[in-house]
Amino acid sequence: MSPREEREALTLKPWQQAALLAGITFAAFSATLAADFVYDARMQILSGDFIHDWRNWPAVLTGRVLGMDVLDFNRPAMLASLMLDAAVWGRDPFGYHLTSVLMHAANVLLAWLVIRELTAAEGGTEQVLAPLLAAVVFAVHPVVTEAVCEPTFREDLLVALCTLSALVLAMRHDPATPGFDTRRAVACTLLCLLAIASKEAGVVAPILLAAYWWLFRRGEPGRFWAVTIGSAKLVVVAFLTARFLLEPSPSSIFESKPEYPGGSLSQAMLIEPRILALYAQLILFPVNLSADYGLASVSHLPLPLALALLATIVVAGAIAARHDRRLLFAYALILLPLVPVANLIPIYRAAADRYLYLPMAGVALAVACLLDAPWLAGRTTLQQRILAGCMAVVAALGMACIERQTVWANSLALWDDSYRKNPGSVTTATGLGEALREAGRLPEAEQFTREAIRLSNGERGDVWATLALILDEQGRAADSAAAIAKALELEPRLSDPEARVKSLAMDRAMAEDLKRLLGTTKVGWPEREKTAY
Repeated sequence: MSPREEREALTLKPWQQAALLAGITFAAFSATLAADFVYDARMQILSGDFIHDWRNWPAVLTGRVLGMDVLDFNRPAMLASLMLDAAVWGRDPFGYHLTSVLMHAANVLLAWLVIRELTAAEGGTEQVLAPLLAAVVFAVHPVVTEAVCEPTFREDLLVALCTLSALVLAMRHDPATPGFDTRRAVACTLLCLLAIASKEAGVVAPILLAAYWWLFRRGEPGRFWAVTIGSAKLVVVAFLTARFLLEPSPSSIFESKPEYPGGSLSQAMLIEPRILALYAQLILFPVNLSADYGLASVSHLPLPLALALLATIVVAGAIAARHDRRLLFAYALILLPLVPVANLIPIYRAAADRYLYLPMAGVALAVACLLDAPWLAGRTTLQQRILAGCMAVVAALGMACIERQTVWANSLALWDDSYRKNPGSVTTATGLGEALREAGRLPEAEQFTREAIRLSNGERGDVWATLALILDEQGRAADSAAAIAKALELEPRLSDPEARVKSLAMDRAMAEDLKRLLGTTKVGWPEREKTAY
């Protein structure tokens, strides 16, 4: 047997490669299965009741939820996913994390299938290894941990699952199929509908189908592609129309409207290049990931430097794409999902790691294209050295991914890390104060809660309420009474903690503590009881 034949004999079969990828992904995220609920999951899953009530299924499945004042009213597919978990696991975090990890593993396999379709993956070891390594980059890159580790950020997993599934199905369309490939066209259309029903970023699904057709399949009969892409666009537009026409207003859930970073569209567009440069840095050097980005997060990227970095990336990408159109599709997969979160319209988070989840599939495709570059053909030794270097990078990414998951393991770890990354944020200071209070570290909790009051100019009633609880637990009744009085002055709705829980503005544990405090503090009593007293 020749050396080439020996290498090919050792090459894993496709099903073995798939099993290896799934195993690596699951192993890398196994620590997440023991994590608590943090961030929004504490509100939506632990405190909220909507996803736990089976009577809400008809509203979610029929789309009536688009007109209801509930969290994720505009993402019924996301709600259905959480409701399925709730039906099985109740409020146990293990099951929700298990679903997210399995979903991420499925996305890794789908990305691998897309890469295999676009690269020569049927040859010897080197050719097979390139798509595998590229898929592992997607599997273990630290930037994907936010979407995988926080169940209520699963919407990005769902968008990727539906979009990549539609791409894999469309790629396998055979133009020689007799008649019309109806089932495939219908399935692709439904997947695009599920993508947009998971999150607004799903709007890119039919556009990516069109980009794939334009780059690789224009030379074949176009009826299947015209019908599939056209119907996918139609259902996406129809869903978006219904979403905005039926949106409940006013809302007890979304009490405040999102604002542009910097306060206006013009200022947002001056900040956006710095955000995009930050994303590029997080992909290439994931060293300062945060659950809450702010202006401090881009302080190392002044606008001239950000523009220069982006220009360099664009020029390098254009040169590379001239010689390999697969890279054009990779760039489309990276850039198009970022358009809905580019702050052209106000969103609640100007930047977030989870926004990079689907783009990371495009990064994986770009890596595979570079490892499969035509100029490497025949240069076996050089290709092996490059693959060895890529393995070392993947190993480093995997270790960083496992380390990053410890941040999402509990609220104290999350907010401690976030505060160190973004100390000027009211959100991080408030979160850290609340987490320290829950841990019984009351002096530190008071310190960070007072810092949150300072950062918010003393105008946040909920932060004053947290301070009141901390002071009360320290036995400082007079100071606590003054703090709760200030909280109620700024936000009278705090007098009804149960209503705050129903509007997902407060978790149930804090509401119970606040009710106890209000019951022992004269300023918290209803007006008629004050009079009787």
